[in-house]
Amino acid sequence: MCHFNLIREPWIPCVAADGEPIELSLRELFAQATAIRGVTGDIPQQVMPMLRIALAVLYGAYADRRGDCDEMCELWMEVWESDGFDMARIDAYLSRYEDRFDLLDERRPFFQTPDLQYTAKDVDPLEAIIADVPKADRTLFSMRSGSGVASVSFAEAARWLAFVQAYDTAGIKSPVVGNTHVTNSKVYAPKGAVGTGWLGAIGGIFVEGDNLFQTLVLNWVLYDPSTGDDADVLLGRDGDEAPWQKDDAPTTDMVLQGSFHGVVDALTLQARRVRLVVDEEHGRVTGCVVCYGDIVRAYDNNRSEQMTAWYLSANQAKKLGRNNGNEPMMPRTHIASRNLWRGLAPVLQASGGRHRELRPGVIGWLEEMQRYAGWRSDEHLLGQVTLHAQGMTYGTQSSIFDASVDDSLRIDSVMFRHDYDGVKVLLEVIDKTEESVRTLADFVRNLHIASGQCTNSQAARDDVVEMAYAQMDAMFRDRIARFTEDRDAELYGKRWQDDVHRSLLAMAQRYLDQSPAQAFGVHIPDNRGGKGSPMTSGRALLELRGALNGILGAIAVSETVSDDNKLEGDDNGQ
Repeated sequence: MCHFNLIREPWIPCVAADGEPIELSLRELFAQATAIRGVTGDIPQQVMPMLRIALAVLYGAYADRRGDCDEMCELWMEVWESDGFDMARIDAYLSRYEDRFDLLDERRPFFQTPDLQYTAKDVDPLEAIIADVPKADRTLFSMRSGSGVASVSFAEAARWLAFVQAYDTAGIKSPVVGNTHVTNSKVYAPKGAVGTGWLGAIGGIFVEGDNLFQTLVLNWVLYDPSTGDDADVLLGRDGDEAPWQKDDAPTTDMVLQGSFHGVVDALTLQARRVRLVVDEEHGRVTGCVVCYGDIVRAYDNNRSEQMTAWYLSANQAKKLGRNNGNEPMMPRTHIASRNLWRGLAPVLQASGGRHRELRPGVIGWLEEMQRYAGWRSDEHLLGQVTLHAQGMTYGTQSSIFDASVDDSLRIDSVMFRHDYDGVKVLLEVIDKTEESVRTLADFVRNLHIASGQCTNSQAARDDVVEMAYAQMDAMFRDRIARFTEDRDAELYGKRWQDDVHRSLLAMAQRYLDQSPAQAFGVHIPDNRGGKGSPMTSGRALLELRGALNGILGAIAVSETVSDDNKLEGDDNGQ
């Protein structure tokens, strides 16, 4: 009988502090956390599931330290300031459940259901759990050759197992022996519940520090920061257990769980019943069996899931028949075509109680900890951190992968303060930029009108918008990273808006330069029966300038270069 214990065997790809790639066991991950820059994977979307497994271990190892909110703050600071994990505590916890981390154990294989088998077919090939195997209906960019993969190592299989539990597609599944939710020899996701893996249903976001130790502790939320109530302490909650802590092996049946038992349950939800098929002679995984497992609803799980933003949904309330204003909290999912900085509002805006928006718990928690440590001290608890968003988007009733999401953004931790004026300034710049980019699209449409071309192509407008954002992406990442507390927020924002203004005018000039000769004549829009106002390229440019001045204000600083346009290392002014 083969064995592959994830506590002892290397399976987690990492980047060391010196930039060298290494592969570590779960125990080594904690022991060397301060010397590891971060976790990697076969695809980026494996990172978050592996980090969440490590976080579940951290919650379990300190579960006996449960107390009130003040005690949780003290515990977090104790661990943070130790600059390294208490390996005696971590080892004691891992040793207690060591046999449950064996990927190939006969009775309790890690993240799997033993003896799982289909009722009417043989096992699936590995492409059922490996996202980057090229195939016609579920293809991501792949470094693999051929149309499939015959086998993978135990280490790689463990990573894809974590991935499939987090991100698997929905749609029709083949029934397994013991599944009582079979219709016409098929198994469907329950209506109104999450059909994909849990991380596929949320806009997953986590915070990265300077090393893996910092990253894990920064995302270790010990009580619900949206309430700050002792009743909402997350650590050591009764009934909140990881799969390896449970006495009984998972049933082969689908379980309509509904809500999470706590944060650990959310981090390690077994959304799928899985069994890996092993070729013991060659020490490889060659196939798999996959069906629906523990199913939760998407809404009102904000007290347990801390790695996504939430919002109150009137539409979902109607679907649920809630007519008394009791709107459910829904996770705010990713839009794959948008860079992370374009969606910062729900991440940074803090709202108390049952407001329409709720920022991710990991963000609110870091404000809590910095407030606890003393915001106005000369040396802050945190400096800059990295926000990292990951996820998958789906198509055709969530039965196929449509796109992947992986974006990160360097940001000063002062932006997590709900009372910091710079947050409002930053979000206003992003909002005004969005409105301004739409005026650029209007300008390009007017150039088309001036040249007698079709004027109503949404695809053409989308192309202009996306091109504009792509050209300003580096500017926004730089400005956000350098927006620190020592800046004059209003002046910094104004200079930033001026640079956006210049960039859009430069883009407009390029569109004008590329216009055909007809655009410099006079044309009347044909969508008003010939009664519209005549359009020329000059009028289009005049309207654009007026609209940009109205949104962004007139450019107030030198046309050459603003202080904040200087490269890092220059003498940056306020």
